[in-house]
Amino acid sequence: MNSEFENHLQRQPMREVPPHWRARIVAAAQPSPARWREWFQPWPQAWAALGAAWVVICVLHFTTPDEPRLAGNFQPLTPQSFALLQEQTMTMAQLLGATDAGEKPAALPAEPKPRSEMARRQLIG
Repeated sequence: MNSEFENHLQRQPMREVPPHWRARIVAAAQPSPARWREWFQPWPQAWAALGAAWVVICVLHFTTPDEPRLAGNFQPLTPQSFALLQEQTMTMAQLLGATDAGEKPAALPAEPKPRSEMARRQLIG
């Protein structure tokens, strides 16, 4: 049976492929560009900027220390400086007319308490 079919096909005359079909067939047979190029191609500057931003983020992440550092001139607030700050706040409030001379402004915080046992002992003893 195969030989009969093959013989029949051999007897068929060869026809030319229409030119518009040929162009479509050849275009489909060409290897397509990589998918990532199609995705990145519309906005190359935007992708380059995004990549540069990530590089900067990574550099900053790996070059900064893990523990925060205090400024070199930072000193804790002493009771004397806290009293001076309260006095300045009261004077400012009086100048602005917020309070009378004898009453304390409502926004003043209480005196800071030591946060550690060692600091408490230093204040007591």
